[in-house]
Amino acid sequence: MNTIRSKITFFFIACLAVMVGFAVLYYTTVSDLEFKLIAIEKFDDLRDNVLELRRYEKNLIYAKDPSSFEKSGHFLSKVEIAFDNMAAEIRSLTGEQEFRKARAVLEQYKQVLQAAISNLQKGGNNVDVATIRDLGKKMVDFTNTLIKLKRNRIQVVLERIFMLPMIVIVGFIIAMALIYRLMLHDILQPLSRLRKATVKAMNGIFEPIDCDPGRNDEVSDLVAAFNRMSREIGTRQEQLLQSRKMASIGTFTSGIAHELNNPVNNISLIVESLIEGQDRMDAAERQHLYMDLMEQADRTSSIVRNLLDFSRQEKRRVEPASIVEILDKTARLLKNEMRLNKIKYEKVVKGNPPEIMIDKSSFQQVFLNLLVNAIQAMPDGGTITATVEVVPEKNELRVDICDTGIGIPKQNLERIFDPFYTTKREGEGTGLGLSVTYGIIEQHGGRIQVRPRKTRGTCFSIHLPLGGSDASSDS
Repeated sequence: MNTIRSKITFFFIACLAVMVGFAVLYYTTVSDLEFKLIAIEKFDDLRDNVLELRRYEKNLIYAKDPSSFEKSGHFLSKVEIAFDNMAAEIRSLTGEQEFRKARAVLEQYKQVLQAAISNLQKGGNNVDVATIRDLGKKMVDFTNTLIKLKRNRIQVVLERIFMLPMIVIVGFIIAMALIYRLMLHDILQPLSRLRKATVKAMNGIFEPIDCDPGRNDEVSDLVAAFNRMSREIGTRQEQLLQSRKMASIGTFTSGIAHELNNPVNNISLIVESLIEGQDRMDAAERQHLYMDLMEQADRTSSIVRNLLDFSRQEKRRVEPASIVEILDKTARLLKNEMRLNKIKYEKVVKGNPPEIMIDKSSFQQVFLNLLVNAIQAMPDGGTITATVEVVPEKNELRVDICDTGIGIPKQNLERIFDPFYTTKREGEGTGLGLSVTYGIIEQHGGRIQVRPRKTRGTCFSIHLPLGGSDASSDS
């Protein structure tokens, strides 16, 4: 009985069985009450007959009324018949011994009374009044005892009937409490954790959900499936991040090729000059050309190193780093691309921003995504302004990257960070760049916002905590 379905099925079958049991018990109790009410009516009739018998007994003894002879015999016969007919009920109330005693008293009373009637009918006065009165009193007392015992039993049955609804109510409350606990512990709490994890997954944060390994129900299977999906998507996201890097590199390959071609051509010209003029050059002139040669080689090495640093796939490593340096490094990669698209790049640094704990490679990807989007939003040229400043009242570092491009429609702003959502034409974008950017910033404990500029273009604002980040580090 591990699955929730089997638990609920068992629980409702148990509740149904209990309700059926209560219904049967209630019906049986009511039937028993009806039987006891009928029995007490019979006992009342028996006592009435005994009292009538004693009334005629008095007339017979004291008034010696001849009509009382027949009436006494009549009621004595009724009492005897009723007593015999109710023998089983009397035994159940008083027990066999008391029943025999009462039957003996009735028999003795019958004999004494018949003897008195016979004597009086013959004109005699020899009547044992004391014995008749004593036996008659015993009969009345016995019938009163029967009625009292029966009423006590009826009272017990009534209390049981009154208690049954209370038991049903308490049972219902307990059943509801068990259902609520089952719903809360086995369904609602795991689903709540699953909902929160799903919201995080929508923002690019894939965290596994804690799950009791001993459970084997539907919700646990769902949580386990979500954890497998999270691990798989986390792995795929790293691959996606790398592919996005390479795809971004492709957007400025031509600019990089032109950037490399210039120092390579310069190197070629310098080497050619050294070969042709080595005999007529003095030492100072050759030294100058050598220095130019080294400068061009360093320039080429720097360009290649920047590309390798960016394209290298590494595990995330959080360390103190300067946002300004990462921004500058990314802008240098796109320098020629901006020049080819007639885009002016401006950087504004307010104050002296400190280093913060981030993964440098991931944030180079963040800035590259934002700068490439800005370039693509200005096909006819424009200006990109990057502003870095500290916001002391919020204890955070803020980076604004604003462009003077075509802007983003207001109705699209709320969905701009959704995975696979893009406003570009088919084939020009996957809709994953800003989603990946959002996830990276969230993993570092920050947030990103987008807003249209008052004049023209769009502004993305990145807010990062100065006291560190929540991103895990891998060495």
